Amino acid sequence: MSRHWPEGVGYKGGMIRSDTLPYHSLLCAYVAPKDYVDVYSADLSVRPDLMECDIRVLAQHCLCAEIKWAKHLLKLRDLIVKPLGLKSTDLLSRDDAQSEIEAKGVGDRIDFFKIYQITADEILLGEDDRHQDFRVSVMRQRGDHPRLYVATCCKRHNFLGYAYLAIILPFHKAIVMSGLRRALQDPLRP
Repeated sequence: MSRHWPEGVGYKGGMIRSDTLPYHSLLCAYVAPKDYVDVYSADLSVRPDLMECDIRVLAQHCLCAEIKWAKHLLKLRDLIVKPLGLKSTDLLSRDDAQSEIEAKGVGDRIDFFKIYQITADEILLGEDDRHQDFRVSVMRQRGDHPRLYVATCCKRHNFLGYAYLAIILPFHKAIVMSGLRRALQDPLRP
């Protein structure tokens, strides 16, 4: 399948890196010393469209990128966790109101991610469950060296939370990296 990209939309691979959470991120107020945190970032200088779009559009573009193998893994995850009484992504996605993405506010959902906070350049999403709570920050940094950050924080509540994170962590990292790469390669959907 060929891709038709507006001029300057292409993204050269290998530019995504593991990073540290910027001190001004909304996620900093949520993170506690024993929490699991990972941060990935990428250069946004070649994607001015991602610098100018609404932060909710950017979050949807990053978190809902079409990654077929990841969708299959989430379906498998849902089958495994339902008997344990944990929330499933398919159930949470049903709560995603069909309103315009730019109109979504705190408490609404982008796919299965609940919105907790929104600023012009950062959105904090996540979910609370009995085994762990998690937050995902999608943040862009403006200036001479614009960057896109995707950060995750997991607050584990019990043994199930620690075991769950240990099992899914390699998949989580691969999904985040693939989603970020796809978001940087693919044009924004109208």
